[in-house]
Amino acid sequence: MRRTVVVVGAGLAGLSVAAEIAPHARVLVVERGPVGGEASAQNAGMLRRMGEDPYERALALRTHERLVSDSRFEGVSRQTGAVLCFGRDPQHLHDAAAHLRWAGVPHAWRDRFEELPALQESPILGGWWLPEERVVDAWALLQQLLADARAHGAVLRRGAVERVVVEAGRAVGVVIDGERVAADAVVLAAGAWSRALGITAGVNRPLVPLRRTLLLTEAQAGSTPDHPWCWVDDEGVYARPEGGGWLVSGCDEAVDPPLAEASRGPVEAEARALAMSKVGRWFPALASLRPVGGWSGLRTFAPDRRPVLGVDPDVDELWWAAGLGGFGVSCGLAAGEAVGHWMRGASVDYLAPRGVSPGRPMLARWMIRPTGDLDGAVAVSS
Repeated sequence: MRRTVVVVGAGLAGLSVAAEIAPHARVLVVERGPVGGEASAQNAGMLRRMGEDPYERALALRTHERLVSDSRFEGVSRQTGAVLCFGRDPQHLHDAAAHLRWAGVPHAWRDRFEELPALQESPILGGWWLPEERVVDAWALLQQLLADARAHGAVLRRGAVERVVVEAGRAVGVVIDGERVAADAVVLAAGAWSRALGITAGVNRPLVPLRRTLLLTEAQAGSTPDHPWCWVDDEGVYARPEGGGWLVSGCDEAVDPPLAEASRGPVEAEARALAMSKVGRWFPALASLRPVGGWSGLRTFAPDRRPVLGVDPDVDELWWAAGLGGFGVSCGLAAGEAVGHWMRGASVDYLAPRGVSPGRPMLARWMIRPTGDLDGAVAVSS
């Protein structure tokens, strides 16, 4: 008889796990809101392989590989290229460049990018040109993953998971809107709410939601669909074409526990001012554009900014697919694949469980970047 697995959360992480494990188990996905309605709906859609952390890079490399090579994902993403540039520290991300060189990912250092409308007259010191980076349609990816899971019998249920049921040190089900539902394994892929659900199972894994703001500017002729997305990484500001305008962020971070049922929030005046000030400095060609929309959303991190993936060492059959931070688009597909493999006793060649284990040592205090600037980091408790 096949095992029963309850996956809590129908975002990119949860549906990736569900699609991976559904051929081997009876899967119930529980989501209280719309599919992908939280962090998965609030991202900028950029698939970034040149990240700061090697685990993040390994997951992004695999996600990119699957999106390009698997025919099921045709049309889910498109190649635009990307520029990761620097305003102060051109050595930042050199270790990432070495990782990508080892992996055979095309990239080249350039001093200027004046041919790109977004970077005309920018005072950057230079940056990495990555011609094969992509933008992902997160909604289309979610729909494909849900269809794959359903094709193997997975069921999507609307409802709120109140707690995880643990007996004799083992997860044996969940309580959904007052109803106990039995399971042989439970996967916590609930984003900003994963920590609270873990506490109901008797474990407190330090997952901290950080709020970030994104703005959409008015239209500009230079915003074309094939324009590369551009990120001044050490200063913390990015811009990519969207709807004829530009989707921009000052990469602000603020600890903000999800007290309400939804994580999407309004744009605060201070965050708007920060983003537009950075755009004016690092993307002067966009400085005159007015923001015409935007939102803020939660990105959930462990203190070391690595994902929390795999089985909990203190509760048998309690599995985690959480802590993807702002890299759900870049890492979610591979993270779900890895957890799904581990659940059935298999391995993946791009990631070892130990480095992303829910039980790994975590810092009690760690650094966040309120203004998105690496030099402006401050310590917070986890």
